[in-house]
Amino acid sequence: MSQQEGEVVLVGTSHVSEKSVEEVERAIDEEEPDVVAVELDEKRYKSVKGDGPDDLDPKDMIQGNKPFELLIYWLLSYLQTKMGDRFGIEPGADMLAAVNLAEERNIPLALVDRDINVTVARLWGKMSLWEKLKFVGALIAGVAGLGRQEMTEEEMDEIVEGDMVETLIDEFRAFSPRGAEALIDERDAYIAANLLELTKKHDKVVAVIGAGHRAGIERYLAAPETLPDIEALESTGGGRRFSVMKLLGYAVSIFVILMFVLLFMAGADDRFLAQLALYWFFVNGVPAFLGAMVAGAHLRSALVGGSLAWMTSLNPALAPGWFAGYVELRYREISVKDIDEINEILSDAQASVRELLGRMYAVETFKLLMVVALTNLGSLVGTALFLFVVLPIVGADVNMTEMLRQGMANSWNELVGLARRFLPV
Repeated sequence: MSQQEGEVVLVGTSHVSEKSVEEVERAIDEEEPDVVAVELDEKRYKSVKGDGPDDLDPKDMIQGNKPFELLIYWLLSYLQTKMGDRFGIEPGADMLAAVNLAEERNIPLALVDRDINVTVARLWGKMSLWEKLKFVGALIAGVAGLGRQEMTEEEMDEIVEGDMVETLIDEFRAFSPRGAEALIDERDAYIAANLLELTKKHDKVVAVIGAGHRAGIERYLAAPETLPDIEALESTGGGRRFSVMKLLGYAVSIFVILMFVLLFMAGADDRFLAQLALYWFFVNGVPAFLGAMVAGAHLRSALVGGSLAWMTSLNPALAPGWFAGYVELRYREISVKDIDEINEILSDAQASVRELLGRMYAVETFKLLMVVALTNLGSLVGTALFLFVVLPIVGADVNMTEMLRQGMANSWNELVGLARRFLPV
C-alpha cells in the first residue's frame, strides 16, 4: 500500500501456518525493504527469540485483576501452542522468520504492536462480567476440545486468505463487542500509527501482521486522519466506565453498613448487634480462609486473608486475597524463571489439561496466584451466604424488616431535630 512518504507492504499471516512462513520469506526476498515491521511487542519478541523476561515484581502479580489477566494470557498461549502442534509448526514461526531474515540481512527491525500486558489489561477491563465468563469458558472449551477437532492445512489457508477472517472477527465482535475493540480495533490503530511513523523515515516497509488485522490496518493507512489518540490506547485505565461487579460491590457495602446503622438507630439489642457482626466476620472469613488453604497457602497467610475478609468485603477497592498474597510472599521465592517454567509447561501440547494444571501447581508463582484468586472467591461466596442465607434466618426471628423501617424513621427524626436546632428557621 503506497503512502505519501513511503510504501507499506502488508503480509497477512497465520501464526501457526507453514505457508505463512514461506510467504514472509518470499515477501522480504522480493520487496527488499528498508525495514521489517512485525506484530510483536518487546515481551513477545523475547519470547519468540527464546529469551525470558528481564525482571518480575512479585507484588505486581497479586494486585487488581492481574491473576485473571495472566489466566487469559496463558490460556491464549496454550491454545495457540496446541494449534501449532496440530500443524507441526512452532507458534509465532511467521514472526520468527521475519525477525531472523531481517537480522541475517542487516535490515532494521521494528516492533510495532502494543505491549501485551496493556492489551490483556484493556481486554479484561472492557468486557462485561457475562462477556468475561463466556470468554474464559470459550478458551477453556477450546483448550479441552482442540485435540478432538480436525482442521487441515488447506482449511487454515482458507481462513487466512479468504473471507473467513472477516467472518471470525464478526463472530468475535458479536460475542464481545468491547473485547473485540481492545483485542483487534485498538491494535489495528496502534500498529497502523507505528507503520505511518516508519514511512516518514523509510521508503519501503514490509509489515508482517496477523491476517485478522490486515483489513483494519489498511483502512487506517488509507485514512490516517481517522486514527484515535494513540497515547490513550497505551493506558490500562481505558476499561469499562460502568462495571456491574464494582456497582454490586459498592451496593453490598452500602447495604451492610446502612443495615447496622439503622438497626442501631432502631434500638436493637447490643447483644443482637454483636451477634450479627460476628456472623458477618465468620461467614466472610471462613470461606476465604478455606479458599486460601485449598490453594496451598501457609496457615498465617490464610489466617490474614480470612481475618480481613469482613473488612475488604465492605471496601470494593480491596480484596482479602491481596493481603493473603503479601504474607505468602514471605514464604515463596518468586522469580522470572517461574514464568519461563510455566510457558515451558504450556508448550507441551501433548499433555492433558489435568496434567498441565498439576505441573503448573508445582510452580511457586502459579500457586501464589491461586492463593490470591481462591481467597477472593471464598470471600465472595461468604458475602453471598451472609446476604441470602444468614440474614433471612436471623431476620425472621426478630422481624428485621420492621426494625429497619423503625431505624429509618428514627434516623429521619434525628436529622430533622438537628436541622431545627442548628439551622435558622
